Amino acid sequence: MKKAASENNLQYDHAPEWAGKCVQLLETYYVRHGIGVVGPTGAGKTTMTDTLASGLSAVDVKHVLLRMNPKAITAPQMFGRMDPTTGDWTDGVFAVLWRKGTKAKNQNTWIILDGPVDAIWIENLN
Repeated sequence: MKKAASENNLQYDHAPEWAGKCVQLLETYYVRHGIGVVGPTGAGKTTMTDTLASGLSAVDVKHVLLRMNPKAITAPQMFGRMDPTTGDWTDGVFAVLWRKGTKAKNQNTWIILDGPVDAIWIENLN
């Protein structure tokens, strides 16, 4: 992670709290399937996930990040919807990203829902 941070002009050694959070995210990544990184705007959440993915890609299999803002679209646009007239299902953005991530071989895909936390779309992930 240190090398990945320096390649992005980040001062890993001068930000021990942030570096510690990177290590915590790494440790959580190894034992969980879904992770929530929550904090105020500008706290370094995006930079931390980018740095961790770069570091893991350098020493392990490639890590790809797919991002979306769930608050920018409606729930049917996010997850998909059934047409009441024809009965046809239309995938939402999240379903498309999920399918794209599962089809990718020789890489780990992270789907990042980057935006304000909302109880409704969080509950819909269950």
